[in-house]
Amino acid sequence: MTPPSLAELSSHAEALPSLPEVVNHLMRSLGDENADVDTLAHHINSDPAIVARLLAAANSVASGLSTRIYSAKQAFLVLGADRVTSIIMASALSYRYDTRSSGFDTRLLWRHSLGAASCAQVLAEEVGINPDLAFTGGLLHDIGQLLMFIASPLNYVEALELHHHHEDLSLIAAERSLFGYDHAAAGHALALCWKLPSEIVDAIAAHHEPDELGSEIGNLIHVSEVLSHALDLGEQPDNQVPELSELACANLGLSWRKLAPHFAEIEARYDGLRIALGL
Repeated sequence: MTPPSLAELSSHAEALPSLPEVVNHLMRSLGDENADVDTLAHHINSDPAIVARLLAAANSVASGLSTRIYSAKQAFLVLGADRVTSIIMASALSYRYDTRSSGFDTRLLWRHSLGAASCAQVLAEEVGINPDLAFTGGLLHDIGQLLMFIASPLNYVEALELHHHHEDLSLIAAERSLFGYDHAAAGHALALCWKLPSEIVDAIAAHHEPDELGSEIGNLIHVSEVLSHALDLGEQPDNQVPELSELACANLGLSWRKLAPHFAEIEARYDGLRIALGL
């Protein structure tokens, strides 16, 4: 079966559930200094499923506290807006897009995405980029893989097998050989279809080839993607570390010497969220 062209791919986006409104609102609020806790909590409370998952995850993350968390507003006050936003984003996406079949398991996809998001959040704090924006970019950077699988399951599983069976063949090269495009391009198309913030669109589009776009957030998500593989976050089978763009690092003012002191913090954030979300 011939896979859809990139131009045809957007029509398959309808097969994916739309983003929850609370997630859309949180994305619009990223970087908005006027966003207040009461308004954010109100939007979260409009989605009971997300509230339930937030409270379960928040109580797990805050297990060392003497008080239990019973409401979205309390979660904001106890954990802080950044942490709550991270939990909601990861929980809503991993729950809403839980697709498991022979050859493709979104559990592995979301573990890796959570690893990249944890790296991005910490690195953003180091270089002065909005940490929530960075976390969301990391969480969504591989969403194109999900769309490609939904659009053409057999072809996408074949691409994954090509990648796994040939150590010198990257996933994006395997995708391009069968589809004519890769998951970064597919994710870019989906992000435009979903009308995501332009920074998130750039993060998705540039995470493998940041030098092409020259976007600050694209550079950050690229470095975070490589770092998440280097730290083996997500415990991917046959984990391979992608090539790192030295230009992206230079533009961000980052080096391995600067990154190394943050490794323990990144791993702790990742482990806490992964356990809390049941991934």
